[in-house]
Amino acid sequence: MKDLKMQISTLVGSAPLAVLGVMLAGLVNGLSQPIITTQPANQSVSLGASAKFQVSATSTNQPIFYQWRFAAADLAGKTNSNLNLTNIQVLNAGGYDAVLTDGSGSVTSRVARLEVDPTFTKLTTGPIVTDIQTSSSTGGTWGDYNNDGFLDLLVPNGMDGATRNAFLYRNNGDGSFTKVTSGPPVNVPAESSSACWGDYDNDGNLDLFAATTGRNLLYHNNGNSTFTRITTAGSVVTDIANTWGAAWVDYDNDGLLDLFATTFDPSAASHNFLYRNNGDGTFGSITNSILVTDRGSTLGCVWGDYDNDGSLDLFVCGGSGESGTLQRNRLYHNNGDGTFTKASTGSIATDLGHSGPCAWGDYDNDGFLDLFVANVGGLKNFLYHNNGDGTFTRITNGIVVNDVGKAFACAWGDYDNDGFLDLFVTNEGDSSIVPTVVNFLYHNNGDGTFAKITAGSPANEYSDSWGCSWADYDNDGFLDLFAARGDGRGNYLYRNNGNSNSWLTVKLVGTVSNRSAIGAKVRVKATIGEVSRGQLRQITGGSGWAGYNELRANFGFGDATNVDLVRIEWPSGIVQTLTNVASKQFLTVVEHQEGGAVPPVFTSVSRSANGAVDLSVAGDAGLRYLFEASTNLMNWTWLGVRTNLTGTIQFTDMVTNFPKRFYRVVAP
Repeated sequence: MKDLKMQISTLVGSAPLAVLGVMLAGLVNGLSQPIITTQPANQSVSLGASAKFQVSATSTNQPIFYQWRFAAADLAGKTNSNLNLTNIQVLNAGGYDAVLTDGSGSVTSRVARLEVDPTFTKLTTGPIVTDIQTSSSTGGTWGDYNNDGFLDLLVPNGMDGATRNAFLYRNNGDGSFTKVTSGPPVNVPAESSSACWGDYDNDGNLDLFAATTGRNLLYHNNGNSTFTRITTAGSVVTDIANTWGAAWVDYDNDGLLDLFATTFDPSAASHNFLYRNNGDGTFGSITNSILVTDRGSTLGCVWGDYDNDGSLDLFVCGGSGESGTLQRNRLYHNNGDGTFTKASTGSIATDLGHSGPCAWGDYDNDGFLDLFVANVGGLKNFLYHNNGDGTFTRITNGIVVNDVGKAFACAWGDYDNDGFLDLFVTNEGDSSIVPTVVNFLYHNNGDGTFAKITAGSPANEYSDSWGCSWADYDNDGFLDLFAARGDGRGNYLYRNNGNSNSWLTVKLVGTVSNRSAIGAKVRVKATIGEVSRGQLRQITGGSGWAGYNELRANFGFGDATNVDLVRIEWPSGIVQTLTNVASKQFLTVVEHQEGGAVPPVFTSVSRSANGAVDLSVAGDAGLRYLFEASTNLMNWTWLGVRTNLTGTIQFTDMVTNFPKRFYRVVAP
């Protein structure tokens, strides 16, 4: 004010009256130049993502003119109050500000920093991320249903009181997907929360089960990229329940996939369902198992052999919804004879929560499966460390168990291939209430602790996410990330850009065990950073609720150039060991019976008039044969599996558009 008086005194003593009035008006108006009320905020995004900077101001001298700048240089044409950036690349990282000007002067906003994280690329084109559902997309489950070597994606929709069609996306093998628009399962409306892939009839083609709030849905894979809805498989397709979660499992190790389905009931008075595979395409309903007679409410479920006795145990989340009373989760030990015993001691069996998703994963590489359980309702999540003696210790320190959100899904995956499992947790939100709800990405530090990732789109953009899953959809050896949106907007798909770390992807083909190898454990050992480290993965037919990882075992090996040991423990009890395996490859292992069998022999190969090739093979009866084809004797494509019932077997390859083609058959 003192300076203002001095300026006025100077003006009065040195200017004519008319000029003095104009100068005084300008001076006073200069004090009311635009006043910024909202400053642009710092942001962190992934490659390919978009960013929006905003600034707002008030002024008594309208209008306000805007000029955005990058690194203090004007951005041509960027003259609105919002600055929108799309398809962001590393060169877009830096500082952004805006100069606001009105009739009285100008003011510059604060500099907002844009961080661009190169770990993932956010996909913004293609049906997976552009399809808009009028209700929630509740999850995503990955499976190679057409056996072309690339993972496809099924997205259930619904859970808003209305029935919706599911989305099925066929992987084109070039990083893009084609939306399937006809036939089951995409033309069967349902209110569905989750789905899972599994070859229940062991014909070499992945079938599909979808959990709904009415009659559940079972689809048989016809082997030609189409499905048939099964309505005569027994109570598995006629029972009516509020089913939110499901998982394939061979709980009795008879080589046939059974199915467990959960029931959500806030009153905690309902029971879950266990269906045993009869081996003839039908399922029997098990009613006398504690898995069924134990009443309560259940959202997620996950099978895992936590005590390494060769039989899959079951954990279920006693979710009653955040408006209901807290519930106890339940752990059932598989006794190995088709029966189960409910655990009654330890925090894993006594903790109360609003639990929904859950996932087994050996995060500390000690050879025993640990368990993560997520909660809604503003509760902290649970992490249980496996003590290796059949008991668990609840971890209470660290960011993983002290973050608070509304967790709807979780998934383990070593996304940077350093040899340690990382964790992704989705959170549901309401942008009208909490506009900053984001998902959580935790990086495993390799010492039993985790660091919360704060860079990139997966950990920064508004979530409202339900199911999530890791899957290497482009077959580059690095896990990509899918997260469904629960708010009727496009889902998220983040492509992993990889690094120099080594990896190994193991695909298992069961012969004595179930064809999908669900329940098999894969153990590996490699020297990483001059330290010999072991890792464990178990093939699972459903993990938690709403999102399921792929059926292959994915491993990261850091700087290791080869894998010292690969050990497969099949549900049948067969153990196979491979040594000195090269890294950075996709390894297919077919279950091999000790003692061997007479090698199969082609007895005839003929081409029919329509170009299809008919193959005839002779060998030992009672074995399942794996048929493969190649055009160069180097890269082999899986065709199918057939059981040799009589000593000879016929197989037809319907592919006709090739000049030459080689065949081989394997009898493990």
